[in-house]
Amino acid sequence: MEEKDPIEKLVNSAFSDFEKGPPDRVWEKLQAKLHPEPAPAGFWARLIAFFHLPEWPVGWYLVLAGTAVSLMLTMGYFGLSRHHMIRGHAYAGELRLCRGTAMLFEVADKTMAWDSVSYFRSAIIDDYGHFQFSHVRDGNYILRIAPERNSEAAKKFLPSWFDRCEKSDSCLVIHVNTSDVNVEAHLILKR
Repeated sequence: MEEKDPIEKLVNSAFSDFEKGPPDRVWEKLQAKLHPEPAPAGFWARLIAFFHLPEWPVGWYLVLAGTAVSLMLTMGYFGLSRHHMIRGHAYAGELRLCRGTAMLFEVADKTMAWDSVSYFRSAIIDDYGHFQFSHVRDGNYILRIAPERNSEAAKKFLPSWFDRCEKSDSCLVIHVNTSDVNVEAHLILKR
């Protein structure tokens, strides 16, 4: 036979003089007071309880912390790294160039720019002669402007390096370091 709960014994002894036992509702009230249902835990309480498991080794916490730190550093590098914009207008004589291509080249060597040139990106020159290169890192660049093939400007002007140069070794170098750069590039007239 099962041993009775001490409170149940107390209640039974208090009602032992009566012929009949206490009604069921008395037991229900006592049970609700003695064994209340646990309150549901909130999100943060469950999360903290999850990470306080004693079976998790210390290495797991180190991996978690290392991942969080590397994620923060990566976000900091890409979010705070300095990127600039090179924008401007291209001219064919006194008029703006209507349609063409602007090509940007990165220069690694500051003293002899033409020895260390690598292609960076191209941009379209719109109907108003405007071009733009976004997300440009700090550094040195050279720019080449070419009119659209079979256009009126292509018949009269040569593709040119910034500014009014036929060859890349004599063109001006664009220095990008603290802010955006505005450029006015002119094409060379054919002879």
